[in-house]
Amino acid sequence: MNRLIWVSILLLAVGTSVFAQNRSVPYYEFKFGGFTPQDADFGNILGISFGRKLDDRLYMAGEFNYFKSSYRKQSTVADYVDTLGTIRFREVQTELEFNTRIFFVMGKLDYELRLSEQTPLFFRASGGLGFEFIWNDENNYLEDIERSRFFWGFGYKLSGGLGLKISRTGLLFIDGIYNNATASRNKERNEQGLPTAQVIDVSGFGFQVGVNLVGLNIFSVF
Repeated sequence: MNRLIWVSILLLAVGTSVFAQNRSVPYYEFKFGGFTPQDADFGNILGISFGRKLDDRLYMAGEFNYFKSSYRKQSTVADYVDTLGTIRFREVQTELEFNTRIFFVMGKLDYELRLSEQTPLFFRASGGLGFEFIWNDENNYLEDIERSRFFWGFGYKLSGGLGLKISRTGLLFIDGIYNNATASRNKERNEQGLPTAQVIDVSGFGFQVGVNLVGLNIFSVF
């Protein structure tokens, strides 16, 4: 755990140094996709990265992603049928509802390699390390229980895919992603003196599509 903290601090420090030395080539990435964590349902993920170009293949950036998934346990109370015997709609009741939100804060390195001089296609790969914050909200309507749990931990994210050059500064891409993280809360000791904690595993696979922009200083217009 301490090793992960030091690696995260080092990555952020190196990124700050790069930003200070290479201000002429900014880099932005906007993406949207889907993700299935181990202990939550499939949900959508929305992200942004911004950083600097290191050379013709490497980029360093900070990445911020937001994920949300929902689960509802419902049962049918009544079916409403027309004169032909066709069910037009039904009445349902919600018994249980879970909402899981994850906020990712990471430093990462991106790698892009043009497949050939004659093609606009690029191979992409990325690796990131940082913090993951998880909120898990529960509504149990049968037992009239409403509660929220907060977890946090360290994790890493890997991705790989293909990009298509669409302009001098823009690249469309599609990536497969893998996130590895286990977050915890309420670290205590039980009556036997053994350490206990509540743990949620948000490791899993997903995908993302988006666009990255190199050399375009978006925030200079404000």
